[in-house]
Amino acid sequence: MKVSRILSTLLGGTLLLAAGMTLGAPGPGGEDDAVATQNLDDYNAPYDGRYHFFRVVYTPQSRFGGFGRRGEREPSWAHDYPRAERNFLRIVDETTFVGPLTDGSNILRLDDPRIFRFPVAYIVEVGDWSPTDAEVEGLGEYLQKGGFLIVDDFGTEWELSNLQYHLDRAIPGARLELLDQSHEIFDSFFRIDPSLVVPPYIRDIRGRGAPQFYGVFEDNDREKRLVAIINFNNDIAEYWEYSDRGFYPIDLSNEAYKLGVNYVVYALTH
Repeated sequence: MKVSRILSTLLGGTLLLAAGMTLGAPGPGGEDDAVATQNLDDYNAPYDGRYHFFRVVYTPQSRFGGFGRRGEREPSWAHDYPRAERNFLRIVDETTFVGPLTDGSNILRLDDPRIFRFPVAYIVEVGDWSPTDAEVEGLGEYLQKGGFLIVDDFGTEWELSNLQYHLDRAIPGARLELLDQSHEIFDSFFRIDPSLVVPPYIRDIRGRGAPQFYGVFEDNDREKRLVAIINFNNDIAEYWEYSDRGFYPIDLSNEAYKLGVNYVVYALTH
């Protein structure tokens, strides 16, 4: 499926998908959803000062930390890569003046000093995340120096506890605070009612209930900067990845895109 433009109707806050511009072009090597773990730099774009999507790479703590795709095992950190971010970056480019790099994504470990070039980080499947001491130290420095973390694609209390444990390692005493519609991140670009966000069908089938949004605040002070947003019982990148495939209703994909745009705008303005 192709789309000619991605239009933003700002008064209504609605994204309209209509037919001509290709979303989800083939990844490196010419194949969608390709993942290379041998040399990650083959997949990274040279830094040029623009906003680049930065996805966190980690070693899964479980030997089953992956899932099949085209007969291969895909690591947990790579769920929805690279189609999700490629589609999302085109939405950011069409609806804002951020001016992102739209034809690439950076995948880096948290102990890589290059992470400080990128103000927004994205991590998934945190139930399988067990960072090293060096990675935890890198994350703590990143968040305290102005970085912003988006946590996505998980939905059990155990996974939430695992995330809390490692965030506490990165920033001792860090608390996960439940967010509601009153927080400005839900009105930083599009006005969003988070209670109306519907998780992808796989989450709904598992009966885990409605999505919840948690935040980590600087110094645990709700009046200060939000340093992390946590999409609990949700997977907004699932919508991003398949928005041009007809798997999900357009209105639900739009809400997922609007959330992502708000996260980036909030991060770049705080």
